[in-house]
Amino acid sequence: MRIALTPDQIRMLASRAERQLEQAMAASMRESLDNPAIPRACHSSVHDAVVSLVKLYRDHVPGKADIATQIAREYARGADPLAGGPSVASVRSIHALSKRVRISALSQPAADGESAA
Repeated sequence: MRIALTPDQIRMLASRAERQLEQAMAASMRESLDNPAIPRACHSSVHDAVVSLVKLYRDHVPGKADIATQIAREYARGADPLAGGPSVASVRSIHALSKRVRISALSQPAADGESAA
């Protein structure tokens, strides 16, 4: 059985995943400016955030399955074979894509619902 999420819950989950990506990018900058990959200590949290975003956009946001596909492809494309994890550029791209969708698409239903009331 699929759990239905409210628009506020979807926004909160997307924001939480974006925050995890931001923290991984910040950790990467603190560790080394020359390293193009996310630090090994952050691999798990980045993976969890990406999986959460893919599932969220695919299963709970109508018409955004293509965004989930773009996120998954960017994550796969950004894998750094030497570091064994995603590159900072890939994580930055996923973060920007998710943030853009959250701001544009996820804020519209709330605005429409308020204007109809």
